[in-house]
Amino acid sequence: MCGERVRVESSDGAAVMGIDIGGTKIEVALAAPDGEILGRARLKTRAQEGPGPALERVAGMVVALHRRHGADRRIVALGAVCPGVVQPDRILLAPNLPGWEETDLAAQLRSATGVATVVVTNDVRAGALAEVRLGALRGCRSGLYVNLGTGIAAALVVDGRVAEGAHHAAGEIGYVRPSGALGAWAVTGYPHLESAVGGNALAERAANVLGESLSTAQLFGRADPVSAHLVHQALGALGTALVNLAVFADPDRVVIGGGFTASADVVLPVLDAYLRTGVPFPPEVVVGDFDRDASLHGAIALALDTLGPPDGGPLLDLCTEGATR
Repeated sequence: MCGERVRVESSDGAAVMGIDIGGTKIEVALAAPDGEILGRARLKTRAQEGPGPALERVAGMVVALHRRHGADRRIVALGAVCPGVVQPDRILLAPNLPGWEETDLAAQLRSATGVATVVVTNDVRAGALAEVRLGALRGCRSGLYVNLGTGIAAALVVDGRVAEGAHHAAGEIGYVRPSGALGAWAVTGYPHLESAVGGNALAERAANVLGESLSTAQLFGRADPVSAHLVHQALGALGTALVNLAVFADPDRVVIGGGFTASADVVLPVLDAYLRTGVPFPPEVVVGDFDRDASLHGAIALALDTLGPPDGGPLLDLCTEGATR
């Protein structure tokens, strides 16, 4: 599922950094070799300024967290995650980070921080990694992690490993073409499902139809017929896509993360009904154990993997190599 893993020689007196870059905010955390978070901070992304200024501010926060919470430790690795297709030497298809495409995230972080070992991956696969290690996918032989929010994406877990795909684009289900009215168009390379039922798309449709600005949670909480129709249409498209994924992957469990979990009482019963009626061996569907920071914990796990297996067992096979020793 990926190439040779970079390993750090020793974890004695070591620490790692996890960095979760989003469209509006960046989370940075310092962690000990056992995964304990020693300190964390949040920055505004200000993505419109481009990757250079943002990553310089990240580097400054790395230094500040190190001084405050781990001055007696060496930072031996960084794990960094962001939206889009994160390849070893570039970011692609990242509309929430305008101007970041073609950025070599690992190389720029290495240069900005002076930390030689930097590993990077997509934020949703990082979220799946966190759930596999510490959360709702722990112990599952096969599973799906599905992030539902502004973006729509998934990660596939097979034999305890998070798959990346030939182009590091596995799980980009936002590009799935939904059936029916929502899928009536066909444009190559267009995120059909995400543009139909992602958080921004739902908010825009609600504003056009209802004449008022609503968050996804507010829309899901309304009982009027028009709102109910919008929700039914969106969850129907998501349910159909999830059924097709589950038929293909045969997961033990489907874990839902992202902003839609704020309306889990509405979302989960519908998705569960689709899975129970459409999949030969229906998986259970649950909300992830992490609230809003699964990707950050996944970034930490990615960095910790450079220290070697914590228990002598096999490492999870999820990495995008961007590191040197």
